[in-house]
Amino acid sequence: MSTTEVPADVDRLLRAVADGYELLGVRSLSRAGHPAVWEVVGTDGRRLFAKRHRNPLMHERETAAYRLLAPALGGGRAPSLMAEDARSLLVITSALSGTPVVSTDLTAAEEHEVYRQAGQLAAVVHARPTAGAPVGESLPWDQERERALARAHDARLPAEDIAVLAEATRHEPPRTALAYCHGDFGPRNWIVRRDGARLTLGVIDFERSHVEAPARRDLMRLTLQLTPRRPDLRAAFTAGYGRDLTRDERTACRAWAAIDCPAALRWALDHHDEEVLGYARTVLALLREPNPFA
Repeated sequence: MSTTEVPADVDRLLRAVADGYELLGVRSLSRAGHPAVWEVVGTDGRRLFAKRHRNPLMHERETAAYRLLAPALGGGRAPSLMAEDARSLLVITSALSGTPVVSTDLTAAEEHEVYRQAGQLAAVVHARPTAGAPVGESLPWDQERERALARAHDARLPAEDIAVLAEATRHEPPRTALAYCHGDFGPRNWIVRRDGARLTLGVIDFERSHVEAPARRDLMRLTLQLTPRRPDLRAAFTAGYGRDLTRDERTACRAWAAIDCPAALRWALDHHDEEVLGYARTVLALLREPNPFA
């Protein structure tokens, strides 16, 4: 057993699940550069992940989601919570077999199937009861807008881009129904497994899961960040979701994309994340169009 790089509190919690284990590697770092996710294999052959959350809110969100959301997705669709420690902000989960969609080569047909199943998973998540689930931050629209435009200035966006964001956020979007949401729903957190010709999609990373309008993040990401020039993938997603977005949801997605854009851009520049940078630039381009859903 190798525990050289495993902190004592992580080791103790892992031992509560697996008597012996071998460290396979550190899979994620915190903002301060410290290990935050460790992958291990137990002596019984099970792969496990230990994860330290950045703050108590993320720990609360993820542990709640493993109780309230993950079981509803079905076997092989989400990890299982094996152990948790609120004091050290740690969770131990099972590993979901497969590979992240973002790093998997897919045929056109497989890509459509992934998005169809993503729609099905999103529909299950959004249909779950919200009782006992963490509730997302809710600020008055003028404060959301003020904060977003301040971030745009901090990111040193050109004046013409800031003007686009200001216009896109001028009016508060329609209020749409609240639901339990994943909060970071996309190919980085989708895990695809091949069983012969059959694909099975699962989802991981529930630390941003909470109650809010799906148009705020989940549906906004799918429509304006992930499929802006791919109506075929958007159609596959909505087929799995079971319905098209309403006019109010489409309007809200556009406004929330403008709110989200400056923060995403700043994150991408600070962390040299080309994928997120691409999302932010795509949103800026779409906001110049009268109908980004065409």
